[in-house]
Amino acid sequence: MGKAFLAPLLVAAVTALVATAAAAVPSSPELEAAAPPASEVFHPVVREAAARTGDYAAEYTVYRPADLDRVHGRLPVVVFGNGACRHTSNDELLTVETLLAAHGFVVVAVGGFAEPALTENGSPEPKVITDAITWAERENGRRGSALRDRLDTRRVGVTGHSCGGIEALVAGADPRVKSVLSLDSGFFADGTLGYGRENLRNLHTPTLFADGGPSDVAYPNSGENYDLVTVPAVRATNPAAGHTGFVYGQRDGNPDPSVREEAVRVLVAWFDFTLNGNRVARSYFLGAGCGLCVTPGWTVTAKNF
Repeated sequence: MGKAFLAPLLVAAVTALVATAAAAVPSSPELEAAAPPASEVFHPVVREAAARTGDYAAEYTVYRPADLDRVHGRLPVVVFGNGACRHTSNDELLTVETLLAAHGFVVVAVGGFAEPALTENGSPEPKVITDAITWAERENGRRGSALRDRLDTRRVGVTGHSCGGIEALVAGADPRVKSVLSLDSGFFADGTLGYGRENLRNLHTPTLFADGGPSDVAYPNSGENYDLVTVPAVRATNPAAGHTGFVYGQRDGNPDPSVREEAVRVLVAWFDFTLNGNRVARSYFLGAGCGLCVTPGWTVTAKNF
């Protein structure tokens, strides 16, 4: 199926799931604490090429609520890095990124809008994440931008899958970053891929490590990185997912979209908690009866909150 048809079909698919008009999302973290959780907000989504406004380390694709006039206040920004550190294509995480945007986030994803699906393997380049933050800041002030004065660049989260998670963890040192999520990722003890665990000392914001259990190649790194960090942190594990189940919707190696939906709920709640200050989202991770704690198949630990 051609790319020209992909975005309209995605928008149609997401729109079909909307039962009511999207709830307003206040821009103030203090107001967000009392607002409905982002998991209860659902917008139709548009996927579009990021405007080429500078010399960046990669091209980007933007996922955002389609009708910004229906959104009250400015939206938080989440930058998303690809597995295998793919810096060209933007297909692997398309569904996850679309659903994250549907819950009231502007997602700036590494990889060009119209690039074909490729299987290139890159090396970590954290600048692809930090440059995306710079792009969002410039786009927020650029005349003619659909996102002008629509972004809250004080509320920026970074995340990535596998090798992209390493990029996000390194980029987490940037003072503009307010939240980090490592998805099936973590630094190797021997510094494989060029970045060692000493980078964990540079984290300054809440950080979540989500992994797919012992069959996930990143499982040891995810757990050992969690143990080492000194910032407020959560570790969330679902052993049915393995390394790619959260991305492709596979449970125990078999097609099952529900495990991807659970992973999207984790992303939405984490960024709603750490970027928006939402109390309901906070309770999804913290406390003896936390929402994710009682979700079948998940194990959750937290520290330093």
